[in-house]
Amino acid sequence: MHTPFHDPLIVPVESGYLGLSTDLRHPRVTARTSPDMLNWSEPFSLLAETPPSVLHHTGTDHFWAPELVKRGDTWRLYCCASRPGKTCSVIGLAESKDPCGPYAYKGDVVVSQHSRTFTQANAIDPCIIADREGRDWLIYGSFFGGIRILPLGEDGFAVEYHEGECIAGGGHQAVEGAYCYYHAEMDRYVLFTSWGDLGKDYHIRVGYSQEVTGPYVDSQGFPMTDLDPIHTAGDKLCGGYNFDLPGLPGVMATGHNTLVQGPDGLYIVHHARPEGDRRQPFIQERRLLFWEDGRCMAWPLTYDAHPLEAVAVLPEKWRMVHLSRPNWGVVYGRQVTMAQAQAVHEGSKLRMTLFCKEWEGYVYRQGERTACSLISKDGEALWGVAEN
Repeated sequence: MHTPFHDPLIVPVESGYLGLSTDLRHPRVTARTSPDMLNWSEPFSLLAETPPSVLHHTGTDHFWAPELVKRGDTWRLYCCASRPGKTCSVIGLAESKDPCGPYAYKGDVVVSQHSRTFTQANAIDPCIIADREGRDWLIYGSFFGGIRILPLGEDGFAVEYHEGECIAGGGHQAVEGAYCYYHAEMDRYVLFTSWGDLGKDYHIRVGYSQEVTGPYVDSQGFPMTDLDPIHTAGDKLCGGYNFDLPGLPGVMATGHNTLVQGPDGLYIVHHARPEGDRRQPFIQERRLLFWEDGRCMAWPLTYDAHPLEAVAVLPEKWRMVHLSRPNWGVVYGRQVTMAQAQAVHEGSKLRMTLFCKEWEGYVYRQGERTACSLISKDGEALWGVAEN
């Protein structure tokens, strides 16, 4: 049975993991605990009450997409509330010495007002990223005025009183749920953003930058602020899929991700929905892999406690899902043979020619299944699961 999660965040703590999410069945900020990232407790709230300033501005005591970071011996909870469909929103800061709370509200960090032009920033979906020098930045926003970035002071509050620079989307495009990661090995920043209808065709796109403030650029050379729908800026990391194989049901609306250091590597965490049912969001955790040039790929199989193991001999028959930019819906697996794909297998690395593109990536065995994740030169994703 899927654990209901929306806009998930997983944070390692002493007892295992703390999972935060949007959950409109419960007031304030919802959290769960887990010993293993697989089994989750019943939800509980991290805030004792809704701050009066938030309630006054938004008219709700339900919070969306929280962020949690530890600075020194203090846990900082960035929580947001909003009037749906409007930009009357608040991102606030609460603090605690214990990650499970209780948290004391310290004040509003960013407040956005509603405007009929729909061009200004919307104060939801906070993400905190520390730059190379250790300075914190707040990345936030959705639809409307795009994804913004603001510098923060040592107290966790904004030091500049404006909306911040736009680093993705804008023009009321369907982009939200930003998450930023500093990839130390490549000395650059990776920006993840979610696009589309969160209950239907949600998917994740990625851009890269040498500076935390951008510009974030994809494999095609387009900045994430490029509004041309033909360009479809951002490398396609994941989207709806159905391998058409027993035991692997179809999934749609994969999006709003964060990252977590799991038991055996870095994982991308996002919510999804069963194919054809937008009412049942649940959490998915899958390994995040980096190619030689630093571009990232999501693993096709979700976390089940089995490690990724080397593959000595490639199975011949596969189901391949091509996550192309133009297709925002559920992509069905096509039967492919390794001979057809002219596959070249060297250790964990795999290269092939398929669907008129050159692909490169990784192949591993996870439990009883063998799978592969590859990326094209123009930043599309290819997922495969072996039939035998």
